[in-house]
Amino acid sequence: MNNMLHLDNKKIFLSFIILILTSLLFSGCADSENGSNPCNGFLSSIGLKTNQQQEAESEEIIQDLKKTSVTTIETFPAEQTPNAEKLTETPEPTPTIYKIELWVPPVFDMDQNTNAGKALETIIDQYTKENPNININVRVKAVSGDSSMINTLTSANHIAKDVLPSVAFVSRSDMEIAVQRNLLQPIDTSLFNDTSSWYDFAKQSASVDSVVYGIPVFGDGLVLTYKPSKIGPDLEDWHDILSRGMPIGFAPSSSTSMFGLFIYLSIGGKLTNDQGQPYLDQQKLVETLNFFLSGGQNGAFPPSIAQLVDQGQVWQRFNDGTMSMIISQFSSFRHYQSAEIAVRTLPLAEGITEYPLIDTLNLVIVEDDPVVQPEAVRFAEYLSDLDINDMLSVSAGYLPVRKGDHSAWKSDAQFGTIQTMCESSTLAPNNQIINKLVPLINNAVVQVIKNQMNPENAANEALSGLN
Repeated sequence: MNNMLHLDNKKIFLSFIILILTSLLFSGCADSENGSNPCNGFLSSIGLKTNQQQEAESEEIIQDLKKTSVTTIETFPAEQTPNAEKLTETPEPTPTIYKIELWVPPVFDMDQNTNAGKALETIIDQYTKENPNININVRVKAVSGDSSMINTLTSANHIAKDVLPSVAFVSRSDMEIAVQRNLLQPIDTSLFNDTSSWYDFAKQSASVDSVVYGIPVFGDGLVLTYKPSKIGPDLEDWHDILSRGMPIGFAPSSSTSMFGLFIYLSIGGKLTNDQGQPYLDQQKLVETLNFFLSGGQNGAFPPSIAQLVDQGQVWQRFNDGTMSMIISQFSSFRHYQSAEIAVRTLPLAEGITEYPLIDTLNLVIVEDDPVVQPEAVRFAEYLSDLDINDMLSVSAGYLPVRKGDHSAWKSDAQFGTIQTMCESSTLAPNNQIINKLVPLINNAVVQVIKNQMNPENAANEALSGLN
């Protein structure tokens, strides 16, 4: 094929030389329609072609050139073309990296090397290995005070939205506040389609006004924490506990102390009327206050108890040995847990089967980016997975929210306690009820403990505060 190209090119070159020479020699010869021009005779005599002949041949050469230029170009099939693979391969797209910021309470501070922090770190490492396009950053936020998580969320939402988290741990009560302040995104999840896999209190805690805003991860509730070496290992009902004459620590002067409300509910008290408004049953409230009067007479609730205004003081009295029994959250007991202390559920009145006032810690979604938000939800769902939740709840010291065999709990000394609480617990009422009733009940309890009012008068004063 290359030889053919070479001969054709020579032919084309010589033909062009002849054309040029002919044009130069006889540019002055005029064309003649009948071919009688003397130039034509001369050209013929020396063996050269006339103008007409030259033009015809030139056209033939041009047509031949066109054919040659088409038929002599060498082509290759795609699979034999040099670098064909490089030309046709499609580069793989760079995977999208999703950045999820998680706000956690201090119990999960990874830098403090706590069991909860280590467990969460292990779970996050596992999740990011399974999902290499996810980058999770953890920040620790306070539970209460000016820099609490709910206050920080509120402030950042107004002045610095770029620092808001994707996901945050908040209590059920703080979740309600956040919803009212438009800080959270509704959660689109199928987690609750299988309602049988959730404890009732957990399912109830996920929604506000029938809209899912939280994925429950932990539960918490009131328990009796005590020192068996001081009190004895076996504690039966309240009659037995109060008759031992040992002071029981709690903080009645705190507006957030729930022990008085627990006693009221544990004997069958109601919290709302037929219209759903905050309500106190006078008879049950008097019974509640008689419980504290009787306990005070036995030494369980001395007047000095009324001086305690927060749970930190209660634990201080317990740790320094001033008190050997206190009312605490289950999670607080787990935080201070040692071989010298034990825990049990608070007794309920005969015929009462529901263990009241369980709070939850929920994962809420703050992220409003429609691209990142589904990834934030998927991570929150992962933390509520049955096996993950079981392991994390043991390490963090909270009640699990999913039903199962709780294999991670089975070897734990508190396995029976968490089973009892989870299976029979009811969710704490909403903020409207808590904020209205708890201060009224606590004030009545203080009046009775300090012997400033009898139960009937203290109850009447509390009832008047409802109006």
